Amino acid sequence: MKKLLLLLALIIVAFSGCVEEKPSPEELKAMMIESVEKIETVTFSTDTHQSIKLVNHSETNRTLRTMNFETKSEGEGVLNVSARAMKMTMTTTATSEETGEVTTELEMYMENDTLYTNTDGNWTKMPGMPEEMWDQQNQVMVQAELLNASEIELVGTEEVGGEEAYRVKVVPDMETFTMILNQQMGSMPFYAFNMTEIFEDSEMEWTTWISVESHLPLKTQMSMALTLTDDLMNLPVGEMSDIEMEIETDSTVIYSNYNDPVEIVVPEEALAAPSWLEMLMAMMAQPSDSAPVEETIQ
Repeated sequence: MKKLLLLLALIIVAFSGCVEEKPSPEELKAMMIESVEKIETVTFSTDTHQSIKLVNHSETNRTLRTMNFETKSEGEGVLNVSARAMKMTMTTTATSEETGEVTTELEMYMENDTLYTNTDGNWTKMPGMPEEMWDQQNQVMVQAELLNASEIELVGTEEVGGEEAYRVKVVPDMETFTMILNQQMGSMPFYAFNMTEIFEDSEMEWTTWISVESHLPLKTQMSMALTLTDDLMNLPVGEMSDIEMEIETDSTVIYSNYNDPVEIVVPEEALAAPSWLEMLMAMMAQPSDSAPVEETIQ
């Protein structure tokens, strides 16, 4: 009997030694940041769907009272941190009742401080970009910093791309929430909005999968829903009063091929493209169509 009890005890000890202890949220954050700081290259893909419903309650025409806009974007890219080079392609389809469906193809390269963009076949370049612009291209680091500034909760493990990963629920603070809004809808002046109330009334579900082995982000899913009114947007009285904007966004980003050899070559037509300043000067130098025509006096 004693031998049997001893054998059971040894089995329990053996199995207990095989159980891997999960890191705490703060430990996982620290390990993730340390791993992200060491990456040389990464491949990423993005998929975003955004819908906006604009309601003007003061509009008497029912047809004009509500406008709907929908945008779908799919993109992929590769980043070489050590070479300070990035390539990304993206297809965006915007749909509205007024314009119908409009698709835009974007190809973008960044090498050191120069940004090259090809929109629907037209290349242009922007030299002398600030250092912050390059930092923003490192999407893995940006996501890691946002995660590090938020509360996280480990809710289990799952496989992502054949790799075991911690499934992490993320709860951002108001500052991080505002940064995410600026990423999703950078054209809106959120600095002037009542962000405290918007943050409290919005809904956000944010999940990230972090590799158990490498502690690098593998996937991020985010859904967000918020309603903006003229009061929340601090619009002047009488200017677009009594409006309401309902915004829903769903996005997924997948990271893969960490530290695989990558060579990013900027196309010759991009290198030879005019800069945005040259294009602006050329536009200003063109004669105006509205110039007065001198009449000959007989």
